[in-house]
Amino acid sequence: MSADDLERELKRWRQPDDDVPPSAAEPLTVDQALAYRNAGNLPDERGRSLRLVLHVNDAAELSYLQEKRLTFEPDFHDAPAWRREGSKPVNVVPLRRADVSGAAGRPWWEDPDVAELERTWAESGTVAGMPVPGEYRSFVYKTVLSLRAAGRDVTPDAVADSIARWLSPKETEQIRSALKQS
Repeated sequence: MSADDLERELKRWRQPDDDVPPSAAEPLTVDQALAYRNAGNLPDERGRSLRLVLHVNDAAELSYLQEKRLTFEPDFHDAPAWRREGSKPVNVVPLRRADVSGAAGRPWWEDPDVAELERTWAESGTVAGMPVPGEYRSFVYKTVLSLRAAGRDVTPDAVADSIARWLSPKETEQIRSALKQS
């Protein structure tokens, strides 16, 4: 779907009584979506590219959102081999019902693990032993925690490879370079 399609579908999701007409988005099977991604996730003539929309209807679904995501995107920690000139990042859009709140009802940045990374960064300017520029730290925090939870090594290359799916190659290399500064 295009960005406009996504906005329209989000409005339909959040305001079901407003009679918002459907977008031009085309639902795909998992196999179709993976084939589209593996072909480069290039925008079509309408500007549409792949977006992974995950519905979250209750607290139980929220608790295993990451596991659900891994079902559809098992390689998200690896540098994407499918990226090529003109590729768009795969957008992951969790659609959470309004009555479903996050972990313990708190924002992600108040999570104790994130708070510990923030304390370390405030004291040393590093996260997991890597120098992290302030403007990248929240993004790096989530990636470091995700890599650790997956039992993966946390290195500048692993962090950059993990986020390469959502950023342009230029942005990815800027972060990789920043994380390797000593």
